[in-house]
Amino acid sequence: MRYISAAQTQKGIRKQMNQDSILLINQRFCGRESVLAVICDGIGGLADGEVASREVVRLFEKWFLEKREAAWDCDDFEDELYDSWEALLQSAHHQISSYRSGRGSRMGTTATVMLLMEKEYYIAHVGDGRIYEIMDEAVPLTRDQTIAGLAGTGGSPTGEAADDKASGILLQGIGASEKIRPVYTSGCVKDQAVYLLCSDGFRHRVERSELVEWFSPGNMTDEKVMTDRLSFAIKQVESRGEKDDISGILIRAQQERNE
Repeated sequence: MRYISAAQTQKGIRKQMNQDSILLINQRFCGRESVLAVICDGIGGLADGEVASREVVRLFEKWFLEKREAAWDCDDFEDELYDSWEALLQSAHHQISSYRSGRGSRMGTTATVMLLMEKEYYIAHVGDGRIYEIMDEAVPLTRDQTIAGLAGTGGSPTGEAADDKASGILLQGIGASEKIRPVYTSGCVKDQAVYLLCSDGFRHRVERSELVEWFSPGNMTDEKVMTDRLSFAIKQVESRGEKDDISGILIRAQQERNE
């Protein structure tokens, strides 16, 4: 499987600093193509949210560069992968919690992580970022860890549950809650599919039908087009009054001819 990808992040219109942190690495090793994509959203309203989000991104980058091959060489790759991610996330949670306590401040971050290896994808999820699989429709691969998500309404087309603001309250965040329980999922990569990772600021004011219109796999022909479409989407979201930071990562899968 071949992958092309693009990423964009934009500070919120009323924010002094972008608290989102993103990571996108596309590399081939041992004859296998792999992509690691991460979006971490420093939890709104908490001081030093950008510190927390950057730290989690840094740890995943280090994992990818130093430990992925060891996981791949194991007989049970998926179990080894999720064990290593669980250790990483729990360590990050402890570090950020300790840092927060030492400073007497409050901080935390969400984390939405996707690894694509050959024809499989692997996901780790904490918070309310999202991953969509886009073909004829935009299908969420994650569930928001919010009151609305717990109730099963967090997958509504707009990403919001009616007018109840409390429904969007996060139930867990790295460094921000007493404990974290990341959710892990995996599946088969679909040929020609586009995978979108996004922060909540990206999708609050967007319909799923618009995601299909903007990021239709047939139009995602190269990385420049993908970057331009992300920039267009971010401008659309800003024009609708979104105040939060806006981040998105696009990955398009294409089966190679010799597969």
